[in-house]
Amino acid sequence: MMRKCYLLGVLALGMNVGMLSLNADASESPHILGGSLGYGSQEFETKTGKYDAGDTVNGDLYYRYMLNENVGFEAGYLAGSGGIVSAMVSTISEIKNLSYNGVRTTAYGEYALSRGNSLYAKLGAAYTQVSYEINKQDMDSDDVGFYGAVGWQYRFKSGFGLNLDYQYIPMKELELQGINFGMSYRF
Repeated sequence: MMRKCYLLGVLALGMNVGMLSLNADASESPHILGGSLGYGSQEFETKTGKYDAGDTVNGDLYYRYMLNENVGFEAGYLAGSGGIVSAMVSTISEIKNLSYNGVRTTAYGEYALSRGNSLYAKLGAAYTQVSYEINKQDMDSDDVGFYGAVGWQYRFKSGFGLNLDYQYIPMKELELQGINFGMSYRF
């Protein structure tokens, strides 16, 4: 799955190679602030085995600087915890109170389909901290690893944008996959 996400991201970024310039489009600001909320699955792995940790509810806040109309860089904060299914599973599971948060930085590439309508990919790294309880003992771990997302967005002339993406974040003990809905503003 990670290879598919990586290949989609490389393909989206590769489409932009011929369009690179070092100046942002003069008619639009290069600054974008955004955020998203999502829902997905999480799989937890310890030395004693793998656990289906159920579902995850997450949030993501970010700042993006566009180098030109197709390529930019992004810095963000992400956090999440188990959803309804995870709450039910935790009553019979050894893993309880699973949550995570972290920071990320990514390269961003976008391919315009029409005015305001585009596909995008984000590839980069995330530093994450995972907290959970196992056998009535609190545990914490941290990791630096891959962060990837592919999605679709629509940006209105006002600068307001809506997006839908698939995120993949594999960590040392936790693997997250999910769909996020977000909003952003170009200022």
